[in-house]
Order: sequence, then C-alpha cells, then structure tokens
Amino acid sequence: MPATEKDKIRKWILMAVASVQISKGMTIQQIKKFLDSKQDGLSMKPEMKLILKRLLETGHLKKKEGRYVIKRSKKIPGKKTKRAKSPIRNAGQNGTKKLKSIVRSPSKHN
Repeated sequence: MPATEKDKIRKWILMAVASVQISKGMTIQQIKKFLDSKQDGLSMKPEMKLILKRLLETGHLKKKEGRYVIKRSKKIPGKKTKRAKSPIRNAGQNGTKKLKSIVRSPSKHN
C-alpha cells in the first residue's frame, strides 16, 4: 500500500474520532463504517488495524472504555501563556530605567 493511501486512512481515522464528543468516543465498528463511506472496502485492509495501533502508540488516540478518543493535552483553563513583549513596548519602558553611569579609570599618563 502506498504511503499516500496510508496517510489518507490515518487522516480519515483522526477526522472520524475528532467529529464525535470527547466523552463518547468511537468504536472500531463506527470507524470502519466511516472509512467505508469514504472508500469502499477500505476497512477490510490489514493496514487499517496497523494504522490504528500506531495512532494509539504515538499518543494521537487513546482508548477509553473500549472506545477510541482523541488524546488532548490538559491545559489549565484561565491560565494563559506568556507572550513575549514586543519591541515597541520595550522602547517605552527603556526610557524610564536609570542608565548606569560610566566610570572611567584615571589616566596613567599624568
């Protein structure tokens, strides 16, 4: 089976599982039905099971109560990631900071 066809199957499996609610998930029969709706006989190919197994191993999917669900990262609601300050903001703040005075050593030629 060519790599492009495997990529299609992988994409369709992820689309199918992502289309349902996280709490419900999809059974293997529902995934097979979805794949057959895309291309007849696709669910009967042995590569389909291997691709599904690989998605579980890599962490893209996980099994929950016998159903396949998308594994999502656990983000804390309300906590935002810090954004880097833009140069424009930094320019406005630099003017308020005290500049270090330059201390020169006395000349040795005197």
